[in-house]
Amino acid sequence: MIKKNLNNLVTRREAIKKTILFSTGLLATRSFNLLSAEKPATKFSSKGVHFLAIGDFGSGNAHQTVVARQMGEFSKKLGEPLSGVLALGDNFYGKLEPERFGRHFEEMYSKEHLNCSFYACLGNHDYGPSYDSKQGPAKAQIQLDYAKDNPSSRWKMPAKWYSLELPDAQNPLVKIIFLDGNTFEGALTPQEKLAQQRFLEAELKKETNAPWRWMVSHYPVFSEGVKNDSPRLIKTWGELLKSNPISFYIAGHDHNLQHLQVASYNPSFVVSGAGGASLYNVKTATRGYAERMLGFTHFHVTPDKINVQFISSEGNRLYAFQRTQAGKVKITT
Repeated sequence: MIKKNLNNLVTRREAIKKTILFSTGLLATRSFNLLSAEKPATKFSSKGVHFLAIGDFGSGNAHQTVVARQMGEFSKKLGEPLSGVLALGDNFYGKLEPERFGRHFEEMYSKEHLNCSFYACLGNHDYGPSYDSKQGPAKAQIQLDYAKDNPSSRWKMPAKWYSLELPDAQNPLVKIIFLDGNTFEGALTPQEKLAQQRFLEAELKKETNAPWRWMVSHYPVFSEGVKNDSPRLIKTWGELLKSNPISFYIAGHDHNLQHLQVASYNPSFVVSGAGGASLYNVKTATRGYAERMLGFTHFHVTPDKINVQFISSEGNRLYAFQRTQAGKVKITT
């Protein structure tokens, strides 16, 4: 079991010492008992659907194992099926061979309690650059091919970018647009970058019956961790995030857990990059919450509101907030 240490507690104290009540970008203060261990909520007053999100998980080590085990334990306590897991990239570190899907995915995540689709996007390590495996784009292709060749697998990656209406297209609660933010040399080609941008703009214009729209990518637009804000994504996707009714932008890449509300932007920005890789430090979070802790994120979605909670590898609820359809966000921990 991964144990909390003093540094983690100090980091958390700094991260939420201002407490947060978000509404149109304003901050308010409230007290927290930082040393108490709250259990995650598993019962909800309104019927809805459940999603989990993990990023930067593909280490194959004890960290990934303990987070995967806790995801299964939490899902078992929900007593309701999951509608999906958002796999936020860096799905496999190091050299990827097809047999790793068995050890580090199919067997790693409980088939009994996580019996749902894992909707994956590609991270920088999934392209096998020189600092990873030197496999290049072939590493990404292996993941695309595994999804295509194994349709009964929980592993879902129909393309480098794609959209879904969930839990089903007939009665959707959320439309999710999955994007590939890998624009470095050796990843997306110039033609792919242009095609993806056109795809995104077209998807945002399409009619949907889903009351919620999310965007998902490996890379955060904003971060209170070592990765910092991304001028590249602010330039590429920033205006689209401002001018469209996107309620959540969900990412990984920074190996920690974050919830940020950024002035002049409507979405809630969630970073869930603590699924198994070595953790990254966080700064004092001036725009919300950030914590250096292994864990994952849970979303409970109803037509009127979404409850979000960050859950540690020890099974404790670290932080929670609620967002209404009107865009009001408040801390519920």
